[in-house]
Amino acid sequence: MGIMSLLLNAWQLPQNLLGRGLALLYVPGTWREYRGVRVLLSDRMRGGISLGRTIILSPAYCSERTLRHEWGHTRQSLLLGPLYLPLVGLPSLLWAAWWRPGRGRGYYTFFTERWADRLGEVGRPHPTDRQSP
Repeated sequence: MGIMSLLLNAWQLPQNLLGRGLALLYVPGTWREYRGVRVLLSDRMRGGISLGRTIILSPAYCSERTLRHEWGHTRQSLLLGPLYLPLVGLPSLLWAAWWRPGRGRGYYTFFTERWADRLGEVGRPHPTDRQSP
C-alpha cells in the first residue's frame, strides 16, 4: 500500500470503517469493483449507500446510472474527508428516510444528491432546467 493510499484511507477513516462494518450486516452478497471502489450487491439492501471506499447496493437498482451516482458520493467523501458524514452522509440518510414519491420534489433535487450526480457525471437533467420545445 503506497503512501497516497494510506493518506486517503486516513482522510476517510470514519466512513471507511462504517462502510466495512455495515457491509458485514448486508452479507451474503456479491462483491465487485467499480472505478476502484468495492461494491457489495445484496438482496438485503433496499436502495444504496456509499461510505468511503464501499458502496452497498440492491441488485434491483444496480445500473450504470446508479453506480455513477453512488460513485459521486464516493468522490464527495474524497473531497470532504471526515466532514463527509455530517455534511453529506447524515443529510442524505435523513432525506432518503423522509422522501416519498409524490411529495412535490424529486429525490435527486436534494443538494447532496444533485452534487453526487454532478461528480458521478450522471447527466440527469435538473427538474428546473428548461427544455427546448
